[in-house]
Amino acid sequence: MKNRNLEAGIALYTAAQIRDIELSYAQKSEQGTYPLMEKAGASVYQLIKSHWPEARRILILTGKGNNGGDGYVVARLAALDRLKVTLCNFCASEKLKGDAKVAFDKLPRSGLSLLEWPDIQLGEYDLVVDAMLGTGIKGNLRAPFDRVIKLINQADIPVIAVDIPSGLEADTGNVSSGAVQATMTITFIGHKRGLYTGEAANYRGVVKLADLGIPETCFQSHEFNVVAENWKSVSHKIKPRSLTSHKGNFGRCLIIGGATGMVGAAILASSAAARSGSGLTSAWLENGAESLVSHTPEVMAKNQNAGETTDIQIEGVNSLVVGPGLGRSSWATDWMEFIARSQRAKMTNKIFDADALNWLALNPNKDPLRILTPHPGEAGRLLGISTQEVNQNRFEAAQNIAVRYGGICVLKGAGTIICDASGMLIVCPVGNPGMASGGMGDVLSGIIGAFIAQGFSLLQAAILGVCAHGEAAERVAGPRQLYRGMLASDLVSQLPQLVNP
Repeated sequence: MKNRNLEAGIALYTAAQIRDIELSYAQKSEQGTYPLMEKAGASVYQLIKSHWPEARRILILTGKGNNGGDGYVVARLAALDRLKVTLCNFCASEKLKGDAKVAFDKLPRSGLSLLEWPDIQLGEYDLVVDAMLGTGIKGNLRAPFDRVIKLINQADIPVIAVDIPSGLEADTGNVSSGAVQATMTITFIGHKRGLYTGEAANYRGVVKLADLGIPETCFQSHEFNVVAENWKSVSHKIKPRSLTSHKGNFGRCLIIGGATGMVGAAILASSAAARSGSGLTSAWLENGAESLVSHTPEVMAKNQNAGETTDIQIEGVNSLVVGPGLGRSSWATDWMEFIARSQRAKMTNKIFDADALNWLALNPNKDPLRILTPHPGEAGRLLGISTQEVNQNRFEAAQNIAVRYGGICVLKGAGTIICDASGMLIVCPVGNPGMASGGMGDVLSGIIGAFIAQGFSLLQAAILGVCAHGEAAERVAGPRQLYRGMLASDLVSQLPQLVNP
C-alpha cells in the first residue's frame, strides 16, 4: 500500500518511514530539511494561539535533536510575538548539529529567558511545550528526563507535545519508565504507529496532524502496512438488506461454551451474535441451555457433549465461536479435541476466545480459517512470553501469533491490533475504560461470529466486529463518559442501531 489518503482509515508510519519521507522531500525540493522544521514550529505555535490564546507565560523544554529544533522555532515565534518565553535546553548549545543548530542560532537576543532546570518553577507558567526527546526514544528514561517528566505530570499545567510525548515509543506505543502526559500532541508529516496502541492513550491527549505541505509524490514511493480504523471509517461496508430477505440469507452462527457456572458467557456471545444480524444463532452448552433460552428465546440452545456430536450436526454452520465460558474441564477438552479432528470444523470459519486460546497454547496448530482474539495475557501464553513482553511491542506480538497459528489475530486492549500472516496490520483505537469489565470479550466474539455468518471475510469481520464493539461502548458511556459500572450486556442493546446503515 502506498497511498496515505485512504478512503477508509488513516495510514500509520514508523519513525524511520517518516525520516525517509522527509529525505525524499529534501531531495525533490533541493532546499534540504530545514524548511520542514520551520513549518513544524509554526504549526505548533498556531495551535498554541488557537487553543491557549490566554497563555502568556510559556515554558519550552528542548533536547538535542530535531525535536528540540522544532522547539527553538516555537520559542522564536513566541518571543517575537512578545509572549514571556522561557527556554530550558537539555543540550549544551555547542553540541547542537544540523537543522537544530540552525534553529538555535536564529533565536532572538532579547525577549527570551534561558534557564537551567533547577531554576524552573513550573507553577509560574501557563503552558509547557514538550520538545525534549521526540521519536527516537526507546527503553527507560535517563536522568534528568525521568525526574523532569515526573514533575511535569504532577503539575496542573497544560502540555503540548511536539511530534510525540517524550518517553512514548513512536513505533510501539510502549512506555518503559514514564512519559509526558500531554494535553495535546501535534505530530508531523504522518501519524505515528505508537500513538494509537499500547499505553499511548494515557499520554497523547488530543492528536493533531500537520503534514507540513509535503506533496503526495513523496509518500507514494514509501510503502506502509499499518492503518487505523474506527466505526466511522468502516461502517459503510454494511449494506441495507433486500426487502425479500429471509433468515437463510444471513448465515448460521454456532457458539460452543457455557460450561457449568459460566453460562453467562455463552448468553452474552449468542445474544451479541443474534443482535448483530446472524440469521440463525445456536449455542451448545454443558447444562445451561434452559437458562440461555429463558434469557434469549431466539437462540436455539441445547446441552451437548462433544462425544455426541457428528460432522453432520455442524454442516451448514457458517461461523463457529468457541470459548465463551468453555472452561478447562474434561467437557471443554473433549470439545477442543473434536474441533481439531473434525473435517467439517476444519472447513468452517472459527473464532477462538478465552479457554479455547488456552487450549491452543498447549496444543498448537495452524488454521487459516480461524480468528484468535487474545488479550495480552492469553497472547503471552500463545507465544510463550510474558504479558509485559507482549505489551512492549503489540504489533510484533500480534504478527507473530498470526504467523505461528494462521488466520487472523485480534490482539485486544487499548488500540486493538488486527493482523494476518501477510504483514497487514489494522489498529482500532476504539472503545473506552468502561470496557474493563467481565464479559466484554464474549460480546466481541459473538459480534465477529455474526459478521462472518453474514458473508464477510475473516479480516473484514474482525475489523467490523472490533469497531462496532468499541462504538457500542462509546454510545453506552454517552457524552457524560459514564465508564464506571458499564456492563457487557449494555453493549448488546446498542448493536441493532450500529449494524443497520
